[in-house]
Amino acid sequence: MRFDLVSIFPEFFGVLDLSLMGKAKESGALQIQAHDLRDWTEDRHRTVDDTPYGGGAGMVMRADIWGKALDDVLKPAGRVVLAVPTPSGTPLTQHHVRSLARADQIVVACGRYEGIDQRVMDHYRGVEGVEVFEYSIGDYVLNGGEVAAIVLVEAVARLLDGFMGNPESLTEESFEGDVVEYPAYTRPQVWRGLEVPQVLMGGNHAQIDAWRRSRSLEKTALVRADLINRTNPLTLSTLDREVLTRFGWIARRDSARWEKVRIRRATLNDAVQIAQVAAETFPDACPYYVPVEAQKEHIERWLSVEEITKWLQSPDHRVMVAEIEGRIVAYTLVILYSEGDYPGDVPAEVIAPAPTYLSKVYTLSAWRGTGLSGGILEAAIEDAKPFAKGSQVVLGTAVQNKRARRFYRRHGFETAGRRVFMVGGIRNEDVVMTREL
Repeated sequence: MRFDLVSIFPEFFGVLDLSLMGKAKESGALQIQAHDLRDWTEDRHRTVDDTPYGGGAGMVMRADIWGKALDDVLKPAGRVVLAVPTPSGTPLTQHHVRSLARADQIVVACGRYEGIDQRVMDHYRGVEGVEVFEYSIGDYVLNGGEVAAIVLVEAVARLLDGFMGNPESLTEESFEGDVVEYPAYTRPQVWRGLEVPQVLMGGNHAQIDAWRRSRSLEKTALVRADLINRTNPLTLSTLDREVLTRFGWIARRDSARWEKVRIRRATLNDAVQIAQVAAETFPDACPYYVPVEAQKEHIERWLSVEEITKWLQSPDHRVMVAEIEGRIVAYTLVILYSEGDYPGDVPAEVIAPAPTYLSKVYTLSAWRGTGLSGGILEAAIEDAKPFAKGSQVVLGTAVQNKRARRFYRRHGFETAGRRVFMVGGIRNEDVVMTREL
């Protein structure tokens, strides 16, 4: 790869002799040549600019000077790119950088003043073997194109074979896969009261990878929503989609279109809608042998608007809902127990004291398989953490419901024992599962 940088301040590019870039130049893996545009002038003042036609402030760099320089510097052999930094150019992205890394020569024309006469770019677009790429590094104006040229050189060069000491660094960086990079930590383990996340200390590489991916998606959703918006949901894993639902992004199972979802604490005004979701979803969790009449009796007694209102009024009950276009489509119920207090149908000997009891996680069928259930589950646990009295989250799910058990295992729950759960007078056997807070 060869870079030719044309500027009226060629000494600006001395910084490219430092660090990895300097080593790549020394080894011959990379060629970088800076050129002084004034070398192609013929007057004693070495003039490269003139007043703009049509009037206006500032000066414009002359097409004839640039033409002579570029005719000499451009070597149309292989893939040649003429890159022109300009605030009006295409925003430079990692996608563009990956493409540019396949070029044989990149010539960067660094403008100054009010820019380069437009005819320069128009002319070279018609020159066979030359691609013209006008680019911007941000929505702001610099004094000249030199800083933007250095940005381009560094971004492209680090993708070249042999440039990076550890090739894995490239796959983990921001914008690879349209996500920003996860947060990084090193020693000391505790600094000014802030600790390194515990997952990074445990040595479980699968958990570390999952944590890093989640943090990348979380940060991308918070600071670069445009990257999420241009990602096809169908290319993401269930775990990815679960993370994104917590930050407002959801897509139907077979859809490539994102929609907005809001996961939040429930209020008293939500009682009617929660009851509707409860009535619609509870039968889906019942074993086949529980008759419809028993299901209806349970719903009327334990999932009524009046009962749900009691949850919402209780300081030990925490209810979360997921809302799409003003309609609640999922809800959770967490009950906080104190020392010596347990869910009445969970054997005390199989769980830790003062459990945080995940009583309900229900999602309307239209939104299952979208990541919403996992998203609202994790949101409910995070919401309960500051108020938990003990060290464990506890739940029960039907022995026959293998799908639910797989779902909970994927979220870190392990089987701890069994319990009996009554539905309308019908005895059911549940698996008790636990997870450390």
